[in-house]
Amino acid sequence: MASSRSDPFRYRLLRRALLGLSAILGHLSWRGTQRLGRGIGRIGWHLARRDRRRTLEHLRIAFPELSERDRRALGRASFRHHGQTLTECLHLMSKSCEDIGRVVQVEGWEHVEEARRVGRPILVFTGHCGNWELIGAAANCRGLGLRPVAREVEDTGLQRLLLSFRERFGTYGIARGGKAAARELLASVRGGGALAMLIDQDTKVEGVWVPFFGRPAFTPVGAARLAAKLGAAALPTFIERRPDGTHRVTFHAPLDLPEDATEATARMTATIEAQIRRHPEQWVWMHRRWRRQPAGTDTIAG
Repeated sequence: MASSRSDPFRYRLLRRALLGLSAILGHLSWRGTQRLGRGIGRIGWHLARRDRRRTLEHLRIAFPELSERDRRALGRASFRHHGQTLTECLHLMSKSCEDIGRVVQVEGWEHVEEARRVGRPILVFTGHCGNWELIGAAANCRGLGLRPVAREVEDTGLQRLLLSFRERFGTYGIARGGKAAARELLASVRGGGALAMLIDQDTKVEGVWVPFFGRPAFTPVGAARLAAKLGAAALPTFIERRPDGTHRVTFHAPLDLPEDATEATARMTATIEAQIRRHPEQWVWMHRRWRRQPAGTDTIAG
């Protein structure tokens, strides 16, 4: 982003806090890092009233069959998970691919190898499930050349901090909407690399309405169109936190997508919803996923 972007005090304070925390976490064990993350998540549940309210509201939409008590327990677990996600990434900022290999197991790599063998471009699509930042780290530590297509963080300093984590493990992103984005996209796949796109948020991009937990959700359509244009192998790929403190990344077989971009996006979204249902505590329920609704449909408050 341009250097003229505003840099308010709260961003400077946050950057310094994260850098200081990263320095501390680099000396902690993996288990210690996760314990601290869970503690941060517990504090966040009590202090972040707006995010807590949104989380509970969205859980009511997604899981109307649950009791209020169960939804609150699920919300607290989600905050603990995201606290761990934060501290894990900060801990790994001073680590190597060898450390990634100790805490992240990869399954389904044969689908990547098969796409490469037949010369198909690879499009990894996923959602904000588990510690999604570790997908790129694990894949690129295996030499995939995976490049995420994503919007830049609002604050320049925080963007640099995020990039420093990703690039430590060979993950070089493509700024969505950037002047060179189209050229970088083509160069990546033609060079034997792969693209990664997260399509489970309502953002300011071209999108379509598809079902998500039984309610229309405005969803980025770019991944479906790009897969069709490139003839890419669209690999649903997810990471999940395991009870022993490690993570598992699973590359699934390429999805058979219809030509219609809306139908293809709906099919991709259905795979993301299925993953969220498997581990609902590992998704970003504070995100305003249903903030916009089609004309004539009730909007979601908050």
